[in-house]
Amino acid sequence: MVAAPQRILLVKLSSLGDIVHALPVPVSLRATFPGARIAWAIEKKWLPLVARHPDVDEFILIDSMEVRRRPHRWSGLRDGLRALRAFHADCAVDLQGTVKSAVLTAWSGAPLRIGFARAARREGLAGWAYTRRVAPHAAHVVEQMLELAAAIVPSSEAPQTPFQRRLQFPFPVPSAAQRSVDSWIAANQLGDFAFFSPGGGWASKRWPSDQYAVLAEKLGRDYGLTIVLNRGPGERDMDDAYRRANEIRARLFSGDVEHLAAVLTRARLAVGGDTGPLQLAAALAVPTVALFGPTDPARNGPYSESCTVIRKTAATTYRRGNAYSPAMLAITPEEVAAACGQLLGRARPATSMPAPAPAPERAW
Repeated sequence: MVAAPQRILLVKLSSLGDIVHALPVPVSLRATFPGARIAWAIEKKWLPLVARHPDVDEFILIDSMEVRRRPHRWSGLRDGLRALRAFHADCAVDLQGTVKSAVLTAWSGAPLRIGFARAARREGLAGWAYTRRVAPHAAHVVEQMLELAAAIVPSSEAPQTPFQRRLQFPFPVPSAAQRSVDSWIAANQLGDFAFFSPGGGWASKRWPSDQYAVLAEKLGRDYGLTIVLNRGPGERDMDDAYRRANEIRARLFSGDVEHLAAVLTRARLAVGGDTGPLQLAAALAVPTVALFGPTDPARNGPYSESCTVIRKTAATTYRRGNAYSPAMLAITPEEVAAACGQLLGRARPATSMPAPAPAPERAW
């Protein structure tokens, strides 16, 4: 019988949505190996996403962003590399599948290093770092990562140590962040609101801002909802386009991940494309309407029973386009509003409600 691992290292560096999808892995590992010490190697920027995960004992911060900002500064990255070695992992699982994450997995010195087989990993060259490669059978990345974790137990040992698969997404919202957000909601007199996340990395997987504006009018008129519009880094143009198309001002939100989670917990529903905030909304059990075009929701859509996916194409590509894709343009505000209505659990009223009057805006 192979000894159960005592020190397990997870390597998942970024980004928001990808890390959210990895949250069940430590839960499952803790259930399977209750005596093991579990560490997570993560980019410093994304630590707040996992800092309160109940099943992670230690976090190893990899500050590669420091090197990008200041090429002559290596102290943060150097400290992370030292911590990787000092953890003395006997098993390392690369949940990312890139060359960078593979280098860190190998640097850990773990005798057992697990990663995806070539067809499933993001970057083919990463495979050199692994001693055990896994070709997942599941479609969704959440379940694929659980298959990686399950490979810690060799198939010959599985009957003695069955892998305990747990599809749980723990993300405790700090009470201070929730109090701050609740004060902001009260100051803006938001009442019931929908959360829009119009960003999405590259233009071809976004839904146009003017369409969100039409949707906002429908949700205000038919369901009395106000709108909180998420603005990520570099997304001012989308915000400006939304405002030009809609006389009813949305409340802008542009905060850190802890306050983002606090806002989402108060939302009646969330609407967006293939974005990290939408993945977080689903993990927090917020009803979500996910708008997908070129990317495949069966692989990386929100993992939730309270999610409705709208997609008008079967053609999948992850090539980064700089213009709206025909598949996203084919989605209409009317069908998104209908999906929102179903999630709200009530039919469209016979008499439309007036849109809520805007209160004086308090910036976040």
